[in-house]
Amino acid sequence: MKLIKKIFGKKEEVPPLTSLKFDELLVWIETESEKTFSKLQPSISHKYEEIETVLKSLSSSKGQLQDAVPVEAAYKRIEKAGASNRENVIKNLNIILDKTNIPDNATPTSASEFYLDAKSTFKTCIENTIRSQQYVKVLYPEEYQLVMGELTHLNTLLDELIAPVNEIKDRLNAYERLPEKIETIKQVRQQIKEKENEILGLEKKYDSLKHELQTAESKLAGLQNSKELIKAQELEKQAKALKDQLSNIDFNLKGLFTPLSKAILRMEKQDESGRHLLSPESRNILKLLKEDPISVLGTDIIPFLIDIRKRVEDETLGLKEQKKNKTLEQIDRLAGTDVLLTLNEKKRLFSLELDRTLEELNRLTVYTEKTILEKQVFEYRSMVDSTEQDLELERKYLVRLKEETEKSMTELNSNLRNVFGDNIEVSF
Repeated sequence: MKLIKKIFGKKEEVPPLTSLKFDELLVWIETESEKTFSKLQPSISHKYEEIETVLKSLSSSKGQLQDAVPVEAAYKRIEKAGASNRENVIKNLNIILDKTNIPDNATPTSASEFYLDAKSTFKTCIENTIRSQQYVKVLYPEEYQLVMGELTHLNTLLDELIAPVNEIKDRLNAYERLPEKIETIKQVRQQIKEKENEILGLEKKYDSLKHELQTAESKLAGLQNSKELIKAQELEKQAKALKDQLSNIDFNLKGLFTPLSKAILRMEKQDESGRHLLSPESRNILKLLKEDPISVLGTDIIPFLIDIRKRVEDETLGLKEQKKNKTLEQIDRLAGTDVLLTLNEKKRLFSLELDRTLEELNRLTVYTEKTILEKQVFEYRSMVDSTEQDLELERKYLVRLKEETEKSMTELNSNLRNVFGDNIEVSF
């Protein structure tokens, strides 16, 4: 057995796994940090005591400097300048004494903060008194040496205070970042919870809208195959055919008066110029024929036609022979046949049939129902698509939050191992 151990070496022991729940982590960190960093506390406390002693000595030395008398009368020529420079040194010594406040606890974090503040104050005050020190050194050499000795000692003690803390600086920095990292994870977890609730609400909304859409589509499909819709479509076809017939009558009627257009135009000009005045009745019919020939149906236009014939025959209108003959032929057709009566009767019958068809069509509600259902289908489909897009975006955002949490948890576990040196694994 000993030979085997010599050949393969002693197997490295793996520290036991410490499993922690995330919600218990802060309490555990507080307890473990006291164990981890408590080893430095006696050293820190001891340095605090030494610094306190130096500060008292410095205060005493400052008092001696403040009461000191210049060493030789030969320095009277710089005594006045020396007094003001001594005051400058004493003022800055007071700043050091006032601002160098030893913490109540001896944790490495407090020691680091105290060191930085004290060093900053120390450096600033020394820089502010560089010139003044030269005067004080000459006029008050003994008191100056005492003060500088205490300041040097204080500076040394500050460096000695921070030296062991700096040895664990990386671990300490990682420890100080732990609360912020934990709070960030908490906030992201809360966002995940809220996002999951939002997604659940959107899923319910989506399912409800899908059901409403399917119901509306089913109703619309049923309506499109219904007898009512087929009947309505047939009535629409009938109404269109009747409208076409009426349109043809109007077109044919306008064509009946086209051969008279030139004669009518000249009669109008002669009437307007006063050369050959029309009777009020003929003037009214002429206006109707120009603006709306269809409106003369049912109107007695025979006197007007006789008037045209007379003017054509006596050549009052000045028509050429060919145009004159065509005009007279059309007047005879209009006056000597029942073509206008026939068109009028057909128009009347078609109009009655169209009114009946439209009335029957208007009594049907199937088109209104179809329009309502089509609108519902469109609206539900739009809402379904919009909700589906919202769901996709929210789900993607939730994935990002979970990935962010996993990454933060990996970093947290790594930081915990760096700080406490154990095989630590935190889970929710």
